[in-house]
Amino acid sequence: MIQINKKQSRLCAALLTAAVLLTLVPMAYAAQTDADPTLASYELSDYENGEVLAFFADGSSSVYSYDTQDALAAGIEALSSRSDVTWVQPNFSYEDTGEAVNDTLYSEQWALNNDGSFTFQPQQNDYPVYDDPFESPAAPGEWTMPGAGNVSRRSGSTSSTVTSVAGIDVNAEEAWSLYSANEDSSKVVVALIDTGVDYSHDELTDSIWINSDEIAGNGLDDDGNGYIDDRYGWNFYGDSNEVYVGSEDDHGTHCAGTIVASSDNSAGIAGIAGATDNIELMSCKVLGSSEGTGTTADIIEAIAYAEANGAAIANLSLGTSTFDYGLYLAMKESDMLFVVASGNDGTNSDTTATYPASYNLSNIISVANLQSDGTLASSSNYGKTSVDIAAPGSYILSTTTENTFSYMTGTSMAAPMVTAVAALVYSYYDDLTLDQTRQIILGSAAPLTVLDGVVATGGMLDAAAALSYDLTTLTDTAETTDNSGSAPVLSYNTYTQNGSTYLTLTIADADSDVCLLCYANGTQTTSYFNDGSVGTQVSLSSATVTFRVYSSGTFTFYAADLTGNETTLTVTVSAPSSSTSSGSTSGGQQAPSYGAPRQGGRNFR
Repeated sequence: MIQINKKQSRLCAALLTAAVLLTLVPMAYAAQTDADPTLASYELSDYENGEVLAFFADGSSSVYSYDTQDALAAGIEALSSRSDVTWVQPNFSYEDTGEAVNDTLYSEQWALNNDGSFTFQPQQNDYPVYDDPFESPAAPGEWTMPGAGNVSRRSGSTSSTVTSVAGIDVNAEEAWSLYSANEDSSKVVVALIDTGVDYSHDELTDSIWINSDEIAGNGLDDDGNGYIDDRYGWNFYGDSNEVYVGSEDDHGTHCAGTIVASSDNSAGIAGIAGATDNIELMSCKVLGSSEGTGTTADIIEAIAYAEANGAAIANLSLGTSTFDYGLYLAMKESDMLFVVASGNDGTNSDTTATYPASYNLSNIISVANLQSDGTLASSSNYGKTSVDIAAPGSYILSTTTENTFSYMTGTSMAAPMVTAVAALVYSYYDDLTLDQTRQIILGSAAPLTVLDGVVATGGMLDAAAALSYDLTTLTDTAETTDNSGSAPVLSYNTYTQNGSTYLTLTIADADSDVCLLCYANGTQTTSYFNDGSVGTQVSLSSATVTFRVYSSGTFTFYAADLTGNETTLTVTVSAPSSSTSSGSTSGGQQAPSYGAPRQGGRNFR
């Protein structure tokens, strides 16, 4: 893993107060059996696509689909009862983080060199403008303002005309000059985990990663990597080698152009990393359909594929509002550097998290959307601890499918700016590590007063500063911050009501960064849970979780926070019981058990 000083207090799961009544097998759809239980971590409504993602003890995972709510409930219970299943969760849907245009138009590629003359008026657009990357764009000369309510900016302006400020750009021209003077730059592969990419686009064809070990079209897995004819990457959404399927891939093609579109070729646009043949883009299609959605399982598989096939940096212009532990683990355990769009909800991510941008991982750069006048777009998420840096992301002109060009707006467009510069940096410096690349990107940010206290660096992306960085200030890759922090504290009590016994578990943490709660049968240690990859995950929707006790048994609860602190609490329950018992633990010490275990089924049912 990349070892970088971790920012403190990044939100994973806020410390909540409302009690939630849960059962180890939800009574609404689970029959009483003597099988070992696993706790359904989510409500049935969370399985919105009818798909269940099961993780197995051997490290593998599988997706199970169900057509009805009854079949879904039965399937969850069956999977939860299997001894080889470590946990189950919804196969969450993800959406791209491109967003509707909400201000007057901009001119071509102001993000690379802004001289202050940039203006754009309705019905004067030279290229299509997307209000939404998965809807039909406004044709040239036909774009109009989506609505008066969408024109405000975080600066407070209500004008429908956007002005520019000279110097609000990534300083690309100076960066290109610096990069071209170095004849020893190395090859870097960037994975675009997004929709597909039109790799036949004139501006992209020279920079697309090609799997040289695979013979295209022969129907064989020539390189033995498990993917047949994956010449240009893989379509995880459709489980095929067709990484480009049509207009639904506009979003990914647009991101690709920002990163690697050919430059200095007297045609089209210039990609930030397109002036060199050292940077190659690998297409990993995980989003599809007219809605631009994808799932946990596909994103996890794409991450593994990208890393196994040589990618060092991954762009993730996608997001969801739900903490996804499966994706969290995949990114935590990866050696890649992830550049992630912060999201387009216009909210403070320190208090309202968007994932994966809000994961407190040292191999993530979270990116906000900056406008041409130096203000943060009103739609952009922000956060002085959870969002790292801002980059141009409004009215960005880039490549779209079928050899076209279009404008798009959103943190989806800002993230590829940072990805491109990160690729140049990693390629430019000798013996640089990815965590040092991250340090350089953040350490070289150009300060802007409007970003002070809004993003962690207080600044915007500066490619030239990154390529002229003082390397003596870098932290050694082996150095990490003190990871002590405040450990979660687990406590419990039992009570009877109407002849039934209940156990209430309370989770407290002074840092409010608890991200995982799970349990296992029997008395276990923290090492047994293997950083939470073993055990049954419990949804963290409240600081208290109540279980109904149907039969006696011993269980160990495990909690972890984002700085790596772990806690276990072992509880022996008897049912029914009229007595009340309680206990607590912190720092991973085992709490005293209570009650005499009964013979028979060791579950709460």
